[in-house]
Amino acid sequence: MKLAVLNASPLIILAKAGYLDLVPKLLSPVVIPRAVATEISTGPPNDPAVRFLARRSWLSVVDLVPALSPLATWRLGPRESEVLEYARRNSGTVAVLDDKAARRAARALQIPLTGTLGLVVAAVRMNLLPSLSAAIDAVRACGLYVDSATVSRLLTGDQ
Repeated sequence: MKLAVLNASPLIILAKAGYLDLVPKLLSPVVIPRAVATEISTGPPNDPAVRFLARRSWLSVVDLVPALSPLATWRLGPRESEVLEYARRNSGTVAVLDDKAARRAARALQIPLTGTLGLVVAAVRMNLLPSLSAAIDAVRACGLYVDSATVSRLLTGDQ
């Protein structure tokens, strides 16, 4: 298994969909930067991601040392920047991001990358979820934008 660093949106969406328990079966160890933990913890107390973060077992919160320069977050937010910087500093770490600009930056920096949908597809391939179609519907219902062409390509097996 590979070390992974998660951004907020994959953690929030997977928690809302009831799929958060899949993450340590796909990636391990798993960390989130302090900025991501702070963002999640400001959510409503009944939010599944907030509740998970309060009692996390397989997830560690990490601080970047040295911290990011303010210039490092100029084009991306502090959370995405910390995810990418952690992955850059820890070679081979998979960055789990959904933000388009952050994904583009990860590719430019040659950081291994996946997103919420990538984790769902991997879980189906490992028989951890019974239906790709149902799983895609679940994460879309929880706020993940996936265009219809991508869904069609995944469901027909043309990847």
